[in-house]
Amino acid sequence: MSRELPPQQAFQTHCLAQMGVVSWLSSTDAVSGTVFMPIQPWPIDVAVTAGFSSEDAIIKPTSAGFKAAEPTPVTEEKRLPEEKTPLVNHLREQLNAGPEIIVEDLQPIEELAVDIVVEPDPSLSSQITRLDIRAYALSNKLLIISDVPTVFSQEEEIERLVLKMGQALLKHSVDEWQGSAFSWPGGLKNPHFLQRTDWLFGALESYVGRLVQSFPDAPLLVLAGAQVTQLVDDLPPESPIKQYPTARIVSLSELHRIPELRKDAWQVMQSCLFC
Repeated sequence: MSRELPPQQAFQTHCLAQMGVVSWLSSTDAVSGTVFMPIQPWPIDVAVTAGFSSEDAIIKPTSAGFKAAEPTPVTEEKRLPEEKTPLVNHLREQLNAGPEIIVEDLQPIEELAVDIVVEPDPSLSSQITRLDIRAYALSNKLLIISDVPTVFSQEEEIERLVLKMGQALLKHSVDEWQGSAFSWPGGLKNPHFLQRTDWLFGALESYVGRLVQSFPDAPLLVLAGAQVTQLVDDLPPESPIKQYPTARIVSLSELHRIPELRKDAWQVMQSCLFC
């Protein structure tokens, strides 16, 4: 015998066949035959009239065995107050309420500070804790380092004096030179730096090393001023700066203001650099 199934059972038969179930009807009497399915197992009535509004023109399945795939969305007015999305103002109230309320993704990142204490080397000490100097490298042979006041306003005058001094010492015109400044502790505000003269030693050695890195030979070094002279004297004996031929004179600012001192400075430089 054969019979035609209703749309709902016809669709269920099709789904079971896709899963490999070919016999699923149970009855006291043997039932056999062919299951006929319509082309569209869930026929839908899409007939609408021109007088329907947009709200009335809703497609509904004719079969009672099928329901809409998605539920009708609930409008904002029908939601309960606790289901509504919290506003920014409400979130700000929660943040200001107290530490017992935790808001994820807005927690501050706490970093644990680890104190690393590095004791200074007792053999490296100096009375110099502040330093303002100008350095001039001339012709890749001569390096002049001089103390300058904290507020230094004679840059051009000192440069002219340095060029004349270098030309007299090297006995030829100076065509290549550069000047730079070094200040300690400079812009650093940490008072701990004032007690670490070993850091000042390292900074000064690095500064001088950058100035003379293009020198083919050891530079002729002129230390002008009491502070830079004392600081270099306090350096450890193995410091590279203490290996250069060195002359110690008064600062360039003093030589500029008091020309009578230049004769003594010239004699010191001649005896120390060219002995």
